[in-house]
Amino acid sequence: MKNWMYGALIALFGVVIVFGTIAGQPSAADRAAAIGSRIMCPVCQGSAIANSPSETAVTMMDKVEELVAAGYTDDEVLQYFRERYGDNIILDPPFAGKTLLVWLLPVAAFGAGVWMIVRRRRKVPEQVGSEG
Repeated sequence: MKNWMYGALIALFGVVIVFGTIAGQPSAADRAAAIGSRIMCPVCQGSAIANSPSETAVTMMDKVEELVAAGYTDDEVLQYFRERYGDNIILDPPFAGKTLLVWLLPVAAFGAGVWMIVRRRRKVPEQVGSEG
């Protein structure tokens, strides 16, 4: 009886894993929207093409959807736009080259803040008053 229950439990886990994998795959429209939210609209200030009503952004979103439908990966779609517009078209800069400072500066500022707090707490308070 125990072997049957273990077998049923393993089969149930297998079904859950397979169903979760199938259901967890994003649709082409979801992928295109996610990619479009990472590409900056060249017309609008700091807005993604997925959220922009400009004609240029709509045309670019159409191209994103076309590339996704053609089987391009997310990175390939982003590279397509980088080649045409430069690295500045991507809202989240890559972790290399000139943009490395953008990623490391907040970490350095946080580290400096922690260091100052620890340093301040280590100071020994001066004794008030004198004996005599």
